[in-house]
Amino acid sequence: MTSNVASSENAFFVEREEVFGLISSLSLQNSATPDTQQIFQDVALRRLRAILDKYLECPTLLDPHLESMVHQLILPARAIVHDLFLNQFAVESEDTNEDEGCDETDEAKKSNQDIIIVKLSNLMHLLSATYAISKVRGRKYIQRLMPHDAVDVEPVLTILRWFGWIERQERGLLGQSDSALRVDIPDCIRMLQRQLNEVKDCEAKLWESVHTLLTWLGIISLVPFDLHSIDSSLENVTIDDSSGGNSITLVQSIVSTSASHLGDYGATRETAAACLASLLSRPDLQDLELEEFVEWSVQILYWFRTSQRPCDSKATQLLFPMPDEAPSIFIVMGVLQTLVALVKTGHRSNLLSTEQKLKGIEKLWEQSILVAEKKAAGSVVLRKLFVKLFARIGCSYLPPKVATWRYQRGKRSLVENLMKGAESTRRDDGSSDECDINESSPLSCDDLFFVPDQVEDAADQLLRSLTDPATIVRWSAAKGIGRLTERLPAVCADDVLDAILKICFDPEQDRAWHGACLALAELARRGLLLPERLGEVIPIVVRAIGYDVRRGQHSVGTHVRDASCYTCWAFARAYEPSVLRPHVRMLSVALVLTSLFDREVNCRRAASAAFQESVGRQGADSFKHGIAILTSADYFSLGNRNESFSNIALTISKFEEYQTAIIHHLSDVKLVHWDRDIRQLSSKSLALIAKLCPAYCASNILPRLLEQCFHDDVVIRHGSLLGCAELVLVFGELKLLHRGGVLDDEKMSTLAELVPSIEKARLYRGRGGEIMRAAACRMIECVSQSGLPLTVKQQVRLLDSVDACLVHPNEEIQNSAAEALRSLMSYHFPVTEKGPSTRLQARVVDKYISIVNTEDNPAATRGFSLGLGVLPAKLLAPNHVVLDSVLDCLCNSSAKESLVGGEGDAETRRNSIFSLVNVCKAVGFERCEQTNSSTSPVCLLTRCQTKRVFDSLLSAMEDYNTDRRGDVGSWSRIAAMKGLEALTYLAISASNTFPHNLNIIPSSDPSSKVLVENVPSLRERVGRFLFYDISIPSEKCLVPLTYFDEGLCSSIMCVLLKQLGEKLDAVRCQAGECIERLLTAQSPRVPFVSHRNMLVKALCVGEHSTNWSNPAVTFPLLMRAVNIDGFFSPILEGIVVSVGGLTESVSKNSTASLFEWIRVCRQLKATQKILQMGEVFLGLFRRFKRNGRVLLPLLSTLDKLLSHGYLEELLTLNNGNFIRILMTSLSNEASGCSDVKRLLAIVRVSLNMIQPDLETAATMRESVLPLVMTTLLNPYPRVRQYTAEQLYVKIEEDGDKLFGSQASLEDATQLLLHVVWHDEFDHHGHIVKARNQIADLLGVALSEEARQVTFGTTASRTVLNDEFESYSSLINSA
Repeated sequence: MTSNVASSENAFFVEREEVFGLISSLSLQNSATPDTQQIFQDVALRRLRAILDKYLECPTLLDPHLESMVHQLILPARAIVHDLFLNQFAVESEDTNEDEGCDETDEAKKSNQDIIIVKLSNLMHLLSATYAISKVRGRKYIQRLMPHDAVDVEPVLTILRWFGWIERQERGLLGQSDSALRVDIPDCIRMLQRQLNEVKDCEAKLWESVHTLLTWLGIISLVPFDLHSIDSSLENVTIDDSSGGNSITLVQSIVSTSASHLGDYGATRETAAACLASLLSRPDLQDLELEEFVEWSVQILYWFRTSQRPCDSKATQLLFPMPDEAPSIFIVMGVLQTLVALVKTGHRSNLLSTEQKLKGIEKLWEQSILVAEKKAAGSVVLRKLFVKLFARIGCSYLPPKVATWRYQRGKRSLVENLMKGAESTRRDDGSSDECDINESSPLSCDDLFFVPDQVEDAADQLLRSLTDPATIVRWSAAKGIGRLTERLPAVCADDVLDAILKICFDPEQDRAWHGACLALAELARRGLLLPERLGEVIPIVVRAIGYDVRRGQHSVGTHVRDASCYTCWAFARAYEPSVLRPHVRMLSVALVLTSLFDREVNCRRAASAAFQESVGRQGADSFKHGIAILTSADYFSLGNRNESFSNIALTISKFEEYQTAIIHHLSDVKLVHWDRDIRQLSSKSLALIAKLCPAYCASNILPRLLEQCFHDDVVIRHGSLLGCAELVLVFGELKLLHRGGVLDDEKMSTLAELVPSIEKARLYRGRGGEIMRAAACRMIECVSQSGLPLTVKQQVRLLDSVDACLVHPNEEIQNSAAEALRSLMSYHFPVTEKGPSTRLQARVVDKYISIVNTEDNPAATRGFSLGLGVLPAKLLAPNHVVLDSVLDCLCNSSAKESLVGGEGDAETRRNSIFSLVNVCKAVGFERCEQTNSSTSPVCLLTRCQTKRVFDSLLSAMEDYNTDRRGDVGSWSRIAAMKGLEALTYLAISASNTFPHNLNIIPSSDPSSKVLVENVPSLRERVGRFLFYDISIPSEKCLVPLTYFDEGLCSSIMCVLLKQLGEKLDAVRCQAGECIERLLTAQSPRVPFVSHRNMLVKALCVGEHSTNWSNPAVTFPLLMRAVNIDGFFSPILEGIVVSVGGLTESVSKNSTASLFEWIRVCRQLKATQKILQMGEVFLGLFRRFKRNGRVLLPLLSTLDKLLSHGYLEELLTLNNGNFIRILMTSLSNEASGCSDVKRLLAIVRVSLNMIQPDLETAATMRESVLPLVMTTLLNPYPRVRQYTAEQLYVKIEEDGDKLFGSQASLEDATQLLLHVVWHDEFDHHGHIVKARNQIADLLGVALSEEARQVTFGTTASRTVLNDEFESYSSLINSA
């Protein structure tokens, strides 16, 4: 019985059982063949990698199971290693005792080698799996779990040398330095090398095995006794020197093997460096071997720096042979990694224990500085390693103890700060614990000592590295400064701090600021930044929090702000509340401002984290309203920049401690930010906060912004104008724009004349004029909405400014001008009950209509067509004449065939559609109770006008115009779909001949369902309405109004369903959303939808959110609705374009859906549906003659259907009537067609129609071959060549079934093969003669006229007699 016991163990390793099963399969040696076993192991290893890689972000979840995993992998590997090591001597013994000519011995040897190869392959998979674990959890953690018995040293070293030899052999790295160590490589290893060369896709990589073996060797080389005591002296490697061959020792073998991998390219280099460093740090190897390695490192660095081989390079050939060529950067990296690890793990005093070692370290120090200054500039990793080396060697010259002068906070309890915040933070500065600050204690004699020059050099190199271009180098330098300063006297540490602060003087050096912030954070974390220096440091940190230097069209400083937040986080953890209390105000305001208004999300979150740490560590009483601020500005809410600038900023601004700072930060910093989006957000945020203190903003902020509106910098000018606009709008909303309000008469006059003054100063000109125009339009919009008093002259001037912006070619400026026009005309220019004055009517409506109808400038027609849609109803419909002229203008300009300057303009058509819908919304529809009203100055839309609007929108749904930008007609179609949906709701609401609250949405209760088919006809509804409705006087119901009927509803649903099958994702998405809303609308509900329940069920409307832009989702749902009567043709017309389209995802999914529908029809024996599909295809040929947009996808669809045999019913039924009509259509399209792609598609469809297994094969042949014969003489060579190729393939495949004479077929195929059909000039008539012969051989009857037809060069191209003739049209039109 199990008990529910709470446990803190990480138990989220969900694939535990599978992983241990994979490990077992890797360690199991079955009796299968070597190839089969390798395949199984590759699959298991690949799966193991995939599982472990998921835990790279949280590897600690594997900790409870790591020991078992590593042991199950390394113990079988250990057994194989020992077996191979012992087998080596057994093979040598057999070789010395074997007799010559013994076949049995050779066979046994070969069998033994095969077994060894299998073991080696199994070993590689086990070691690669171990590497996969170490990659996730880390090499150091896995190394501790490996066995480290002394008996493992020699076997592991031997296998490592074998694998290392193979790896260097594959990379071509074996040179004289490697040949000096003659490694006796067994034959099995050479066979393994050949096998690896043959099998390139082996999952177990050789370098992974080397990495694991080096990791293993690094732990077993630390056995706690002298390595010479376990040296068996059985090494197979000898050294040829001047004294003869001497046996190499175990220590020398380990050292040389590890050193040979210091030049590797990948992770093995770092592992080899760690292994070598752990070996050289042993007490029994710190004399000779360590000195030799230091000397060898000096020579490597000298050779790398000067490109000259050292003169005394022979001195260290014994353990560390010099490379044959100049050392690469990888060798230098390996050397530096070894030195860094050596100084870190070993006893640093041993490096300086003897004079010889001291000289070696001094030489190494000199070479390292020279290389770092001259040769390391191009490598980030190299610079980082030098920084680590300088820091660690510099520390080795100092006493190995932490400075006693450092600041110690003592016990730090987060719970205590939260529970006793008030009590713990109200203590005076002098009442802190004695252990907190040691500044009052006198310096002991141990605090002052001589600092060697090497330490000064190290500090200089580290301070220089704080300004390195690479972040990782600066970060490493900051940590190095912390380590070095921790051992310096207080006076020297103070000098280091001064040097750090000094590099922050130049505001342009962002790298220096970043490095300084990191260094200050390290000093604070280690207690090396004393409280008395905080007064100098914190102002610099606060400046760094807001560091943002503009450079061109961007800025730098994100990394500086992030690092400064980290510094504040370190301050909060390092100091007592009493120490930071004098600086809390400055820090809290800076962190809050950054967390709210920083452009980058990582900086906002970093500032929030630092503020949270400060509130928790320093106490909520020090950081006022800290808990409330953190509740609003948490990690997730700050991820949304709009939310930070609006709601969160408004919430925090309610606290007086931060309100003024936020207002000034927005007006002084963010309104002049280089990013336009930030300026816009800042203006809106400033307006929200200004509602809390309007008087302060009016007296302190607005005057400065008005002055900056004329600044030379366009960024400052633009942001200030936006700020003025939003503030004016806020003052208007608060009813403060009156005499005695927050603004005096002078300021209100300045605001009213601000836009004309900007225009007078010509501030629209030059770079940035576009954004100034948009800001000026926003200013006009806000001034109009605020109710600021304007004279008639000022109103007209603002209207002129808006008109000037409407004709600007920038679309964003036009949209801003349209919004400004909407507000200006709505709040100003009043009209009487008789309507607008003649002058106003001519100035606005008549002018706009005239420009849209007659202007040749596309920018003007775009802007003023958009402007017509934002005018108020008092100007649009003072009478039916004006309203008709507006509607006529917009309907004509929205038509797909409309032209602007002789060319079509997609933006004008789209804007006209938007305006047409907006006009209908603004004017409204006539209602029954409004028909006799004469008091309103606005004329409402009549049924005739409404019908025309709907007709225009339905016509716009057929806009498929294209230009160099693609299908620009889709803009009009999307706008028309939105307009149809909006006007549908308006028309239903205005109609009074049917109930609006009819429950037509499917319900789970069968009794609540109302079938749309039972809705009474229009005549019946009118009769019932007149007879029963007694709530409305009879004189008002004599003429019932109906704006929406069955025909209109059917037309709207058909065009929407057709667009739902289109190839563009945006069009499908809009169509699907419109259909979904129309079918689920509640107020008002849409009536007259044919077969509503079936359509709702087919499209899965209301069940879940559907991504209609995804073709894999949309097309299967759409084909479910194709069987609904009335929607069959439009759905197929739309899906044909997608099936034959070029987009792979759309074509693939639409084709699959269409094929599936045909298969279902066949299973249900619904042949009539397939025949209807054929009628739709033929109808498309009739409606879209010579229209490549539809015919090319249609031909591609037919080709796919014929190729897959989905048109057999159409080809066999009705005595081949479909074949004859289709071939007639194809012949008509091919005649005179100049589209080569369409001609090739016609050829494919024609030949695919000849299917010999069908009953109508003869009819097919008789109908198709004449067209094919005609195409063989097409003027385009490519078409003739393609036709001949396809006809040849068709004869080869089905010639025996289609034609009787085999000899005739052979002759025809020979002619198709040997005639040069793509010859452009057929002067001798070879192509015509060959075509006639092929027709005779295939039994195709040709008329005499067809036999005598010729084609020449005039059919395909026009020869110019004059080289300037092609430019004549340009000259004539000039």
